[in-house]
Amino acid sequence: MDPTPAGRLRWFALAAILTTHCMDLLDGMMVNTAAPVIGKGLHGSSADLQWMGAGYALAFASLLITGGRLGDIAGRKRMLLTGTAGFTCASLLAGLAVNPEMIISARIVQGCCAAVMVPQGLGIMRELFPPRELPKAIGMMGPVVGIAAIVAPLLGGALTTGNLFGLGWRAVFFVNLPLGVLALFGAVRYIPGRPPAAGASLRRLDGAGTALTAGAMVLVAYPLMQGRTEGWPTWCFVSMAAALPVLVLLGVHQSRRARGRRAPLIEPSLVRNGGFVAALVVGVLYYLALSGMMFALQVQLQTAHGFTALGSGLAMVPWTAGSAVGSAVTGSLLVRRFGGRRTLRCGLALLVVGAVGVIAVVSRSHAVSAWQLLVPLSLLGLGMGGVLTPYYNISLAMVTLPETGAASGLLNSVQQLGNGIGYALLGTVFFSCLTSGHRGADDALRVTFWLAAGLLAAAFLIAFWMRPPTHRAAMPDNTADRTDLVTDGQV
Repeated sequence: MDPTPAGRLRWFALAAILTTHCMDLLDGMMVNTAAPVIGKGLHGSSADLQWMGAGYALAFASLLITGGRLGDIAGRKRMLLTGTAGFTCASLLAGLAVNPEMIISARIVQGCCAAVMVPQGLGIMRELFPPRELPKAIGMMGPVVGIAAIVAPLLGGALTTGNLFGLGWRAVFFVNLPLGVLALFGAVRYIPGRPPAAGASLRRLDGAGTALTAGAMVLVAYPLMQGRTEGWPTWCFVSMAAALPVLVLLGVHQSRRARGRRAPLIEPSLVRNGGFVAALVVGVLYYLALSGMMFALQVQLQTAHGFTALGSGLAMVPWTAGSAVGSAVTGSLLVRRFGGRRTLRCGLALLVVGAVGVIAVVSRSHAVSAWQLLVPLSLLGLGMGGVLTPYYNISLAMVTLPETGAASGLLNSVQQLGNGIGYALLGTVFFSCLTSGHRGADDALRVTFWLAAGLLAAAFLIAFWMRPPTHRAAMPDNTADRTDLVTDGQV
């Protein structure tokens, strides 16, 4: 570590950046744990529970790439401060919510602010740290995020069940206030202001592309979540069908923007890359299945098996802890020994086994306990770790160096898109079975997990297409590419 005062300040700046990342992760997982209690407290419907998660994820996905480019145009420190302040204020509004509409609106604002806040971190780190220190700085994100993932369900359950200062579930949102203040103080004090990137201008923003992307997401998600409560009227199917021409229009717009040498939201060259498109599909299926399973299991444990919010948070620890262990083992051992692609596919297979294990536990017992779920949830966590560690390296290995920034933004957007669709699709399946009359509560969870297992199995098969272009001329020397090829034994 650099012993000079400037060197020490860099690490305080890193702490502020890591705090913003923890805010995003803690908030999502704590709200997931507290969702049934929030819904009951505000007399919300099952669709309201879905929108609390999906609204955040869809807003995040729609604006993530634009948020990154705003950092280039207006300055990364300024955008980090703006996003963090907005996220903190939206958390306050969510904690003060008096009805479902207010909390859903606040969650959507949180997602918009997170899309401005989160992308700035890596860019600021690259500005602050010299090449010899940058890997260490980036490496600190893994343990911090891993610890936050383990703590989040416990903290969310403890705050909700403990009724701290009589706040109940509202404390889940208010915990962001001190974190936000600390992050803002650290960013103002320790992150130096830098001028915008050379050549940056508002022309780099693709407002029409962002609007079309968000529109397509809403056209699919809204009828999925509202259709069941309204008896699936015709407009639901018309809305979902209308998403297709919107996506076609988005493709035409992106091509025209690229031909005009204006930065598109989605680089057309990435869409023409079959291996990278396969990676995007795998990512959507993976996050869709995981978010849907987590949501359904939390609701099921608290509404059908008498778990408190704290009890359900404790039950989820094997899942989150298994993910941290799986990531560590995968990164240090499995990828080097067996290759990134084999490890990725094994992780997806392990996720399928874990999902089937949860189904088996629910099928055998009328009173599910946390101990019964220990093994299958641990398998799900280990499978997550096996997927996450190699997924991004493999995906980025299939693009050229100039495409890396756009590809990274698209991969992160896919994560949030999968989360949003997971709440919408699997949440709708779960609640439809739960209220259909001829299925019990456990049957609803079984149907949901069977569907998730099928999605993960499809991701496993599609992962075989995650291959770089055959012509190396199309791929200039790329660090991520060469690292992955070496671990896969191809060089």
